[in-house]
Amino acid sequence: MNFIEITGQPCSGKSTSINMSKSDDMTKFLKDDLYRKIFYFFLGIKFLGIQRSRVLFNWSFVEDASFIFKLNIFLNAVSKFGIFRTLETSSPDKAKRFLVDEGVSHIPFLFLKTETREVINFISSELQTINVYFMRSPRQDVIQSRLLSRGHKRLKFTLLRTFMSKTHEIEKVLLSQYPSLCKEFTVIEDVASI
Repeated sequence: MNFIEITGQPCSGKSTSINMSKSDDMTKFLKDDLYRKIFYFFLGIKFLGIQRSRVLFNWSFVEDASFIFKLNIFLNAVSKFGIFRTLETSSPDKAKRFLVDEGVSHIPFLFLKTETREVINFISSELQTINVYFMRSPRQDVIQSRLLSRGHKRLKFTLLRTFMSKTHEIEKVLLSQYPSLCKEFTVIEDVASI
């Protein structure tokens, strides 16, 4: 597969890294509009099947959030598999690579109430075929400042400190597990190194 996923906890600098990337052979994979998300959602359902889709549904609905936000978590999680399937089955073009912002490798950050290792086990077969850039978070005071200035949808449903603590915990688990699970795993320490 000719794509790379970038992941990391919220406000770690992923978007800045992508915007600063000057690689001529790297294209950001577009997925942001609602129609594309719905398209990838249905591809994801087809790829996952009923049983795996139900697991994501159940995880989504134990989150501390409104009903609509829980549905959005489910839609977001499943659509990541639709994107994965699209890129997995696309014809390889050696001259072009895609950079996917928050793909399948980012799914553990969606499920704050589910044990991170359980989520990793769920995506482990996909991880074996994915090249991952992991944006290591800066100091917690920097994360807090960014969250306060930019906001985050989860902060409507959970306290800032609780959210920061959980995402930092998820980051530590991923940094310990992903190097042996992903096809290739690269830790990005600062935005200038991508």
